[in-house]
Amino acid sequence: MALDFGFCLSSTPYTGRKCRFAVEYTSWNESIQVSPELLRFYSFSKNDKSRRVSFVLPEGSVKRCEFTTKLITDHPSAESFLTEFKRSNPRVLDEYIRFYVFDDKGTDIPFVPNVSDITSATGLDEVKKASSGFVVLLIVGGLGYFGFKQFKKPQRKKK
Repeated sequence: MALDFGFCLSSTPYTGRKCRFAVEYTSWNESIQVSPELLRFYSFSKNDKSRRVSFVLPEGSVKRCEFTTKLITDHPSAESFLTEFKRSNPRVLDEYIRFYVFDDKGTDIPFVPNVSDITSATGLDEVKKASSGFVVLLIVGGLGYFGFKQFKKPQRKKK
């Protein structure tokens, strides 16, 4: 069973950057318990300022939705992390927590390329990729329209 992250038309692999699966409990005002099972997850982190716990997902298990910055995963470790968090904190109801995947360095897709990270796609790359298909469609449609108008003209009869 994969975690439900909502609707995503098409997803592409998101590689080259560390991503974390996080459980955020900002609405819960009391402290939470961190069980030893949670500590066993790779690069476990508890951030009291952001009020979230997270761990690093394996490389290649994160995908990014096309035309958005939304990251998703269906890796089983994310679901087991959420289950273990709920088992350790039974008083924290589902309404008080939210879970998501985020890029460890911050933004999901930087608009301009980061010099230190040449593997990630940028917002400019996404615009180029999306617009190239649109331009081809526009050219073919325009040629078809003008061709139809040209050949549809009534022919003059010679006397």
